[in-house]
Amino acid sequence: MNKKTLSIAAALGALCALGPFATDMHVAAMPRMAGDLATTDATIQLSMMTYFVGFTLGQLFYGPASDRTGRKHMIYLALAVFIAGSTGCAVAADATQFLAFRFLQGIGGSIGMVIATATIRDLYTGHEAAKLMSLVMLVLGIAPVIAPLAGSLIIQTGHWRTIFIVLILLGFLVVFVVLSLMPETRMPELRANSRPVSALHWYGRLLFTRSFIPYAGALALAQGGFFAYIAGSSFVLINVYGMSPVEYALVFSLNAIGIGIGTQIGPRLARRIGIRGLVKASSAIYALAALLMLALELSGNGNPLSICTLLFVMVVALGAIMPSCNILAMEAHGAISGTAAALMGALGFGAGALGSFGIGLLADGTALPMLSIIAVCAIATTLTTHLTFGPSRVAHEAAIRSSGGKP
Repeated sequence: MNKKTLSIAAALGALCALGPFATDMHVAAMPRMAGDLATTDATIQLSMMTYFVGFTLGQLFYGPASDRTGRKHMIYLALAVFIAGSTGCAVAADATQFLAFRFLQGIGGSIGMVIATATIRDLYTGHEAAKLMSLVMLVLGIAPVIAPLAGSLIIQTGHWRTIFIVLILLGFLVVFVVLSLMPETRMPELRANSRPVSALHWYGRLLFTRSFIPYAGALALAQGGFFAYIAGSSFVLINVYGMSPVEYALVFSLNAIGIGIGTQIGPRLARRIGIRGLVKASSAIYALAALLMLALELSGNGNPLSICTLLFVMVVALGAIMPSCNILAMEAHGAISGTAAALMGALGFGAGALGSFGIGLLADGTALPMLSIIAVCAIATTLTTHLTFGPSRVAHEAAIRSSGGKP
């Protein structure tokens, strides 16, 4: 892999990392934030939902807009919005203000994966795209390891608002990284032919396109369970199972490493069993781990060790599922890569918003709401992959690529 590709991977990884930092850095502080803002645990959990709603809407705008203007113009706009939202979170006086600024922060932070997915499709298809995506995911995987640990250290020695000041500084750092390392990858002739106003037409068409919606749908369902874990795990592991914020941050970071393991193992296994075969096998493991966690909790045998072990298995499987579904969904849609990436991201984070809302709505002081939502999403993911993906052969995937990347 040449120097230019490595530079692009580093810039995209840094850009994508803002989302996990904004999502994960304050999770260990959420129980304390509820007290400081004079609100309930459920309300603070809803801050994940407002963030994901902003994330969903932002992607729907940035994707088609970047097809027209180029990738970098939208990156700079989104980073300005992210910095503004982070500033608002740092100075919020009550829960209502905090929820509103989390929404704005989500709009800005949503730029990462939609631009990364579109940029990779600008440059490559097939296994070359999978290699670059796995490299971006490897860089991206560092953020969920560092973020909760950094956040827990900050709240041990200072105030949770400092976390959002750090996010402001990270926003400015990413501006510098993108400016220094990332070229414009959207070709001028494609920009000239793009019409953002036609995005609604393409969104509607993609929702009924056989080469897109099964893969994007499976990805969205998988992400629904993953974001339910993000929204609920701090309350479950700290309040229900009695972990300290630092212990929780270590578990969360270990699971982030698990996702990284999944993203790196996935492309190697895909060469043997095909990308579809990989997703099918991984979704089955995801469902098995989720159902075992739920069964343990329902039987009264759940404990921190068993739950954390199964969570690790679950996130390794998710690490293989998410980038693979991403590649499959984008394979045949190079001409509208930004629009397709935007819709795929919006579906995923829309599912995440629903999962987070469900946890806030069903919160009862136990682990059951989180584990139930994860199990439902895992079963739905498995059914989708096995019923709609078709053959798992590598040769069958080559047939899709023969379309030349046209929608």
